[in-house]
Amino acid sequence: FQYGESCTVGAGPSDGYTFTNWTSNGSVVSTEAFYTFTVTSSLDLVANFTYVPPTYTITVEANPANGGTVTGGGTFNYGQSCTVNATANAGYTFTNWTENGTVVSDNATYTFNVTGNRTLVANFTQNTYTVTLTALPTHGGNVTGGGTFNYGQSCTVSATAATGYTFTNWTENGTVVSANATYTFNVTGNRTLVANFTQLQFTITATADPINGGNVEGGGTYTYGQSCTLTATPATGYNFVCWTKNGQQVSTDATYTFSVTESAAFVAQFQLQSYAIFVSAYPVEGGITTGGGSYLYGDNLTVTATANEGYNFISWVEDDNVVSTEANYSFTVTGSRSLTAIFELQTFEVKVTVDPLEAADVVGAGTYSYGDEVTLTLNRNEDWAFDNWTENDEVVSEEMTYIFTITSNRYLTAHFSHTEGLFENNLQVLVYPNPTKDKVTIESESLNHVRIVNTYGQTVYNADHEGGQAIIDLSQMAKGIYMMHIEANGIQVVRKIVVE
Repeated sequence: FQYGESCTVGAGPSDGYTFTNWTSNGSVVSTEAFYTFTVTSSLDLVANFTYVPPTYTITVEANPANGGTVTGGGTFNYGQSCTVNATANAGYTFTNWTENGTVVSDNATYTFNVTGNRTLVANFTQNTYTVTLTALPTHGGNVTGGGTFNYGQSCTVSATAATGYTFTNWTENGTVVSANATYTFNVTGNRTLVANFTQLQFTITATADPINGGNVEGGGTYTYGQSCTLTATPATGYNFVCWTKNGQQVSTDATYTFSVTESAAFVAQFQLQSYAIFVSAYPVEGGITTGGGSYLYGDNLTVTATANEGYNFISWVEDDNVVSTEANYSFTVTGSRSLTAIFELQTFEVKVTVDPLEAADVVGAGTYSYGDEVTLTLNRNEDWAFDNWTENDEVVSEEMTYIFTITSNRYLTAHFSHTEGLFENNLQVLVYPNPTKDKVTIESESLNHVRIVNTYGQTVYNADHEGGQAIIDLSQMAKGIYMMHIEANGIQVVRKIVVE
């Protein structure tokens, strides 16, 4: 503009704003939106505006109307913060906020900046609850009426007792809520109801017939279906026969178990006992037994064992236990018994003496059972001739090999006569000490063999030796006289040794 020229400036406010004034260098020069002035110098003009926001309406509603309460609606300036709240009524749960059917928030408290009119709907869902029913005990009866219900809905539950039971009450968490089998209430929450049933009780009696026949146990008061065990114990001398009910047999077992369904009277039947006594011999050929048979409890009985020839009675045994060592065994009958008479074959000794000792060795002496065949054999030394066998100074055989069947102890002597050249005298043999208590030493030229024989002709030592000396331990031999058959340098000599 030229100096003195007229100038008009104008200011138009935007939406939400109003014109305030024109200022130059911070000083107001006009309050009119259109300002006309004469230009006298360069100017910097500022059009000042004041923000005046618009107002909007926020409307809040509840769906359904009785589902809950809503707050926070009203009139708000543009851009102002708004908070709406939804509070569910009893039996309802807040779901979400919607606008024109679109979900805008899942929070019951919803905050936003206002930029326009809004109609917000708080949606509520009616609560559903579960009514759970159980029976106690489970087999005590049936329960019906449970399920899923809306808040405030009426519910009727019923309890029907099973056979042998009666309904007692409905409880919840242990507290009685109804004594009626049919219980009606309005649902306001989840519920767990227990129908309690009580078993019916019955009386069981048990007696013995005859009274002194035994003892009975198990009678008493029982609930329906409870297991009852009756026990019959026979008295001494009696047997249990059976259990009867109303005269009818119900069990042959002394211990009778059943389920109680009614009151009842049971009788344990007993009868006097007879017992079998069995007797036998072992071995069968060992002897004869008598006295076995059938006897009543308390009878006095004697069983007898008679040994056959060649056998001895040892004992009566029962179940491998000795019950008597008397052949006539007496006892009072108190039960069935199986007795065995034990017989043992007799044993006899055969002892042989050689006369003289140095004449020979005997094979076959020892212990034998009755009826055994005994063979006595003589190993004659050089320069001796066999004469005969004698017993009690009587000749019983003239054969060197004597065979007989043993039926008693035998004490025999084998007799010999001396012939020429009993020993070779050109061999020196030293035996010491003699007598001895333990060890004996034999010295000679080139020992070959030593055999020691007892007075019965039995060889008690027999071993080869080498060298000029042999030391033999005799400490385990019985005291007595022994003959030593010594072979050295191929020559045999006999020496008597005494063991003390």
